[in-house]
Amino acid sequence: MNTKQNSESQLYQKGLEFFYKGQFKDGMPLLIESAKLDYIPAIKELGLCFLHGISVKQNLEKAIIYFKKSIQHPESQFELCKIYFFGYGLDQDTSKAKKLLIKSANSRYTPALNLMAMCYQINGEIEMAQSLLSLSIGQQDPFAMHLKKQSLLVDALAYKEAINCFEWPQLNSASTNKNTIHKAPEIFTIENLLSDLECEYIKFISSPYMRESMIINPQTGIREKDSIRTSYSATIDWLTEDPAVFFLMQKCCQCFQVDVSQSEILHVLHYSIGEEYKPHYDFFGGVSQLTKFNPNTQRIKTICLYLNDVEQGGSTTFPKLNKTVSPKKGRAVFFENINTESNKPYIDSLHAGEPVEQGEKWLATLWIRNNNTNRGPHYESI
Repeated sequence: MNTKQNSESQLYQKGLEFFYKGQFKDGMPLLIESAKLDYIPAIKELGLCFLHGISVKQNLEKAIIYFKKSIQHPESQFELCKIYFFGYGLDQDTSKAKKLLIKSANSRYTPALNLMAMCYQINGEIEMAQSLLSLSIGQQDPFAMHLKKQSLLVDALAYKEAINCFEWPQLNSASTNKNTIHKAPEIFTIENLLSDLECEYIKFISSPYMRESMIINPQTGIREKDSIRTSYSATIDWLTEDPAVFFLMQKCCQCFQVDVSQSEILHVLHYSIGEEYKPHYDFFGGVSQLTKFNPNTQRIKTICLYLNDVEQGGSTTFPKLNKTVSPKKGRAVFFENINTESNKPYIDSLHAGEPVEQGEKWLATLWIRNNNTNRGPHYESI
């Protein structure tokens, strides 16, 4: 490494040290100085800062500029892949997104390998998925190591074909067997809608963003903490969503014959022992305040996806109907909240998440609206 490169690297490393300590004001000038010397990792890091609003005001346009300037870096390729895939700040181009993902995966960047693996998993190409996740294990990737501990991986080595022949999943509308629980409101379950790997992926990507769950006060419309709901939750918003999550949402919506464009962004919940969600309605306003909310943006349907087996407790109950759905990994339950013909709520859609008695409970929820949401908003931004 020559003197210039050594100086760039030292500035960058020192800046990161400050960042790791949470001393962003001290670290940012060093990253900027390193970036001015055209040090690619520093330029990439500035892109991440503007993308997430770290030490600077969030600015997608500036983030894209920095990612493009550092496009030879696998992390910049990965971030641009997601940006092009969804069309955030740039014209949507899934072909360009795929090429960037392949470049990033060929550099052994594990988030790219894992995303690609999950797309293969969704498409039913299990061997391809396993080969890429095995490659991630070699990089000591946390997600792949977690899967290995869960005995969900097997050794596979044909990763080059898996990377270079990659295509986005092609979902089909194959019929799935459903177990009808009630007719009006319609309530039914589908078994094994999500695979073990898909469940673990949703849990893994949402875990860092968990915070105390809130409710919407039906009188004020304001988010607040309430003893009715004791859990932690995270929303997979535009910053954390990736193409694999999008395809999983599309797959679930397709199975329940609803349009993914009407879905809010994916909401993930975690319940520990004793935590619950007492009887409540999913439609906005509650029964008494329903008229305050626009029926054209109302939550009309709910899809719940169980992400793990619960040792004891944690069932979803419908107390007015005396119906219960027990949590089982991969199982999904669908129910109606609003009669879309009359625009009146289904009073019998009252439901609860029973307290977890042993173990823990992971649940992902898709709320379906009357309108096109573009995968948002969720309950925190109505």
